Amino acid sequence: MTGRAREVESGRRGMLAMTASSMIALHLPAQAGLSARAAPTIETAAGRIRGTNENGVMRFLGIPYAQSIAGRNRFAPPVPVRPWPGVRPADRFAPSSPQQPEHVGTPVSAAFTPPAYVGADDDCLALNIWAPANGQPSLPVMVWLHGGGWISGSGSNPVTQGHNLAASENVVVVTLNHRLGASGLTDFSRVIGGEFAQSANLAMRDIVAALTWVRENIAAFGGDPRSVTVFGESGGGWKVCTLLGIPSAKDLFHRAIVQSGPLTHFYRPDEADALARSVLSALGVTARSANKLNHLGAQEVIAAEAQVLAKVPRSMHAPGFPGGFWPVIDGDIIPAHVFAPQAAPSSLEVPLLIGQNGTEFTLFMLDDPAAYVLNEAGLVQRVRQSFGKDAADRILAVYRRDYPRDDPARLWFRLYSDYGMGALNATIMDRRSIAGAAPVYAYRFEWQTPIVGGKLHSPHTIEIPFVFDNVDTSAGAMMTGAAPGAAALAATVSGAWVEFARTGTPAAAGLPPWPAYSSDNRQCMRIDVASHAGPFMERPMIELFQQILWRRAGLNDDGNGPAAATDSRRHGIRER
Repeated sequence: MTGRAREVESGRRGMLAMTASSMIALHLPAQAGLSARAAPTIETAAGRIRGTNENGVMRFLGIPYAQSIAGRNRFAPPVPVRPWPGVRPADRFAPSSPQQPEHVGTPVSAAFTPPAYVGADDDCLALNIWAPANGQPSLPVMVWLHGGGWISGSGSNPVTQGHNLAASENVVVVTLNHRLGASGLTDFSRVIGGEFAQSANLAMRDIVAALTWVRENIAAFGGDPRSVTVFGESGGGWKVCTLLGIPSAKDLFHRAIVQSGPLTHFYRPDEADALARSVLSALGVTARSANKLNHLGAQEVIAAEAQVLAKVPRSMHAPGFPGGFWPVIDGDIIPAHVFAPQAAPSSLEVPLLIGQNGTEFTLFMLDDPAAYVLNEAGLVQRVRQSFGKDAADRILAVYRRDYPRDDPARLWFRLYSDYGMGALNATIMDRRSIAGAAPVYAYRFEWQTPIVGGKLHSPHTIEIPFVFDNVDTSAGAMMTGAAPGAAALAATVSGAWVEFARTGTPAAAGLPPWPAYSSDNRQCMRIDVASHAGPFMERPMIELFQQILWRRAGLNDDGNGPAAATDSRRHGIRER
């Protein structure tokens, strides 16, 4: 049964399905009327919270899952929240994690800008919940991890609010904040030690703490703690990949979706130590004066972070993406690389949905206007400069054959996106789709947005309003231009995502049967107004792009470790 069919069935029975236990959890009498439902109150482990009811969806914002990161908490694992007396209002987003101010916007940046009242502050470890108000128990839970790499972003973005997804697909949606940048990914455990011995991977420790909160509390909101899906885009996809490599998180989620965010490697301890020393230097702190770290303000940390980011060497970048602050193999929560040399054992039982958009890099190359008006000669020149003449001729022959309707600019963005992101996605798909493991499902989102004169084609982030069924909201319209057919496609995409969260298999009305990915068939769902199954990428192209990527990253031929002669860009690729 698809998500839409389930919605019809649950809609008929929803009001009758509220059990006595769920009424107790909601603190509503059995005969409560609509006025009582307007302000639902739920008991959590730390105390009662009061949310709002918006057109049949309960919304609870700014629920703390851990204490403020100020003072001694800044470089320590998340501390459980203190219980509160009475009823705590849950009608406003919490502050975002302290982060660098946004200086350069993109055509879609407004859709990812939190409400004006949301600042950035240390009291940021909080989550938000949207849940159907019909009282139906044991609904699938979808926990969204925001993008922005490891240094920016928020769980309060307009385009990722969960009202429509909860209402249309009968699912509980959770978004959250966690520590970022220097506060979240500076590892002092070896450089200083002592009280900072557990300072590694605090961003991920926060996410694990939030998932633990979900396991312990989500049933009161109608969610099933045994059916939790983590999903995220870009940096959020990196976080999902990282969770797949954390053994202690294994039972906290049951399905995973990675949208345009492949991650295979973490920092080595020596690389994390070098970054930690840079942070200490920027803060004017030494091992002997380490206690000063317990008295820093958020802005002091942000200022030091900016200094460090300005000087990050290419050797401190991760394969395929610029780095700086990054998870580290700490011998504690992260024991090894997550997909190198093979998929982490903790990932093998989790069904995985993973993919990317057709022209991811149209959003990353806006400072290169000539790329959007390429002619044939310009395309050949760029591909040869980027990959060398012999490889360029092979690449162009394949892409011209497979995408004969693409103009030179779109062809350039498509092939460069497959190089910069597709090769890493294919690495994960191949290493996860092994005998005995849970299935892997792949996708390519090919729908083209008309905004900015159509020149963005299918850019990074464009699938998000479709996943959340938010194309008709003001934020979604900024990205989709309210194009004809977008709403119908959003119903299909959101339905497929929720069906995967519910059953482990993506399916929806409007889609043909979605084949599982294997290294032999390499099949994915190509999502558009008319969707169809087809190859994600051909094996020769995957292997060629991987070889170039690994060589430029200073890794060996299969990307599993340092090459015999490591250059200064061990973790970097050339970016235009």
